[in-house]
Amino acid sequence: MNEIVSSVKWPENVTELHFHLGGSVPIYRLWEMAIDRGIRGIGRGYDEFLKNMRIQPERSKDLDTYLETYDRVELIQSGPAAVRESVIIAIHRAYRTGGMPELGPGGEGGSLKPLFKLGKLELRLNPMKRTGAVFLKGAQAGLYDVDRIISAACSAAEEVEIAFKNQIKVGLIFCFARDMDHRANLVLAEKTSLWKEKYKNIVGIDVAGPESKNNFSDPGKLREIKEAYDLVGSGIGRTAHIGETPHVDCSTFVKTIEALNPQRVAHPLSAVRAFWEKKDDRGLKILKERKITVELCVHSNLLSHAINDIQEYKQLLETFDDYQIPYTFSTDAPSLQLSSLGSEMVTLLNNKVATAEQILRAFSNANKASFIK
Repeated sequence: MNEIVSSVKWPENVTELHFHLGGSVPIYRLWEMAIDRGIRGIGRGYDEFLKNMRIQPERSKDLDTYLETYDRVELIQSGPAAVRESVIIAIHRAYRTGGMPELGPGGEGGSLKPLFKLGKLELRLNPMKRTGAVFLKGAQAGLYDVDRIISAACSAAEEVEIAFKNQIKVGLIFCFARDMDHRANLVLAEKTSLWKEKYKNIVGIDVAGPESKNNFSDPGKLREIKEAYDLVGSGIGRTAHIGETPHVDCSTFVKTIEALNPQRVAHPLSAVRAFWEKKDDRGLKILKERKITVELCVHSNLLSHAINDIQEYKQLLETFDDYQIPYTFSTDAPSLQLSSLGSEMVTLLNNKVATAEQILRAFSNANKASFIK
């Protein structure tokens, strides 16, 4: 470990807010699950599967190509049994390897000593896309029952907490999808409203997916997703993927924030670029005025080309600091990117993109902004 990294007073436990189930099961475990379930179309052998599943710079040209791998992952993770297994694996992996500075070629642990451990983890998934109807983009007519899938995810998370003697606390965030039809999103909203009364580890809702398919510039589409958010009801946190790509302009960004009223926003890069390129700071002002916490994911932002290069991240953090907008760091899809929160913090430090003070402040922000009670 180099001098810069070893000089930081790393906290014993940190909180990670942005962690997708589809990207958090190690690739070698996805292979085992696919083989066990007889999933077809996974490639000719493990080496090809590993190559196809890993999100790498030469294959990821934008957010749309970045998300292509998720279709295959969600198919492997379909059904109550697969969801249960995936949740258990994801939480175990996060606790063991989240603070490691490096990982092995299949996403397994690669360092003997982590910088820190994950004490709180918010795990995101779209239960509708685990019904076996993944290529229908979550249409409600799936092979598996969505109630069973939700119950499997929630009970698995509870059981892992018990096994770890509460050394890690887990909250589940259910994601609506930009590429699902309105009826499917409403079904998920109804189910979330129902099950959050039974399972207190359902802590938040989100909307994710390709902004090229639905950027919410159409007032009708924005009303639809607002209807889904509102149907879930109160007593649950709100976050949203908004402005990750140029498909969302600053006006649409502001209107989406006003409609969905989130406490946190993931990857709000269009708001920053509007300021950089056009001196339009409406997006930054609404984040500041509403005290919204920003969820940043360093490696995935680079792979999806939301950020052009690692040095641009320095400018990004400085802009948020100038506007006193709190930000956090997460991994997004650590297993598919072969990254960890520890390795991403090392990248920021070694490239002099973020200071130790900024990183530790981001960890503090994450703990304060967590939806986990």
